[in-house]
Amino acid sequence: MSQQVLWEVVKGNNAFLVKRNGLTLSTDPFNNTGVQTYSSTGFISKNAVGVVSTSGKVNQINNINLVTKKSTKFQQADRKTKNTQSVYASTLAVKHGVHTASRVIRKRFGTSRVGLQRAALRKLVKLNRANAVRRRNELAAAKAQKK
Repeated sequence: MSQQVLWEVVKGNNAFLVKRNGLTLSTDPFNNTGVQTYSSTGFISKNAVGVVSTSGKVNQINNINLVTKKSTKFQQADRKTKNTQSVYASTLAVKHGVHTASRVIRKRFGTSRVGLQRAALRKLVKLNRANAVRRRNELAAAKAQKK
């Protein structure tokens, strides 16, 4: 099915849709803007990258994961083995820094979806800054307890 047909089917009612106070938002893990629109809905597109925050330990450097869709090669292999419980998304932990994650995002979107690439990079930067502030506060609290 084409993406336009899928969007017409799911735009009014899907599992990720949240309607509150006249706003229509989305909790789709591949949607980096949070807005329910055709261009930003990631679960119907072929190549999508989601930037997700995770809860982690105090000493962990980054609590950010990139959620990417698997290629059709993996989907066909799963169909051949009759694996019905497989999820066609893979999670990549940001261990080697934000620059490596931004490189993955840039390669994934290429030059075709520049607006979505910018939204994903913007969300990555915001989550990284929030994690830095959280780490700084936790280290200061730990230092104050030792005194």
